[in-house]
Parts: sequence; structure tokens; C-alpha cells
Amino acid sequence: MKTLFYILLIILAGIFQIGFLSHFDFLKNINLLLIITIFTTIVNYPLALIGVIFGGFLLDIYSNFWFGSFVISLVLTTIIIKNFFNNYFSKQHFLTYPAIGFIGVLSYNFILINLINFFYLIKINAFSLILNKIYWFDLIQQIILNVILICLLYFLTTLTRARFKKFFY
Repeated sequence: MKTLFYILLIILAGIFQIGFLSHFDFLKNINLLLIITIFTTIVNYPLALIGVIFGGFLLDIYSNFWFGSFVISLVLTTIIIKNFFNNYFSKQHFLTYPAIGFIGVLSYNFILINLINFFYLIKINAFSLILNKIYWFDLIQQIILNVILICLLYFLTTLTRARFKKFFY
């Protein structure tokens, strides 16, 4: 039941991200799927892997990039987050979430950029991404917004842990 609820949450977040957030300049840097993935990876890793496959598939459908780019980048980001959490963080406390969020957003963008440029080099994509100052500004904005939302999600779940426990833990 919780897997079905989580998949539905991922699909709704993906539709909201693609259909609403992407049309506003300030809100386009919020990546709801990545936020949910980072948060869920810390508390329930197998559920997060299921969610990133569905979420990545949804993003790939509406993307100009090579099909599978988002699935690959989200799965690799989930693996990186889990390894960092297991090796460098001992508990789930407040400071863990911003640090893991920062690592997650950076690794996601690094993997996605390298995949897109790799597909361009082997002539699968017709375009590559240019890392100019607009990209770096958007990356900094994405890190700040997503880390803030991860912290807010942490506070919401600690305040209402009994309600969320049956879905995420």
C-alpha cells in the first residue's frame, strides 16, 4: 500500500513540476522529484529506487534529452546519497538533511550534464549544454531552493511523524 501511495506521490509531483513549476522563472529551479527522492532515500532506500524509476520515466517522456537520461541520473544520485549517508552520517538529525540535499542536487546536476554532453559526443543528441554564467546562477538557485524545501519537509515530518511513519518508514 505504501509503495502504491509513494508512486502516486511521485507521479503527482512530476506532473506538478512539469505542468506548473516549469513555467515560472523563479520556481523552475525547484525539483520536486529530487527533493522527494533525497528525503525518501534517507528513510527508505528501496522505496526511493522504485520512485526514481517512475519519476525519471515521467521526466524523460517530456524531455528533449535522450530517453533514459533522467532515470539514469536519478538512480545514480539515489545510490550516491545512500552511500554518503551510510558512510559519513550516523543519524537522521537536522544537519544531515541540508548536507545530503546539497550533495544530492550537485551530484544530480553533474551526472545529468555529463550524460547529456556524452550523448552529444557520440552523436545521439543533437545538442549539448553550455555551462555559462546563467547555468551557474540557476544551479546555485536550485541548490538553495531545494535545500530549503528539504529542511521544511524535515520539519513537517518531525511535527507529524506519527502520520508519515506508516508511509515512509
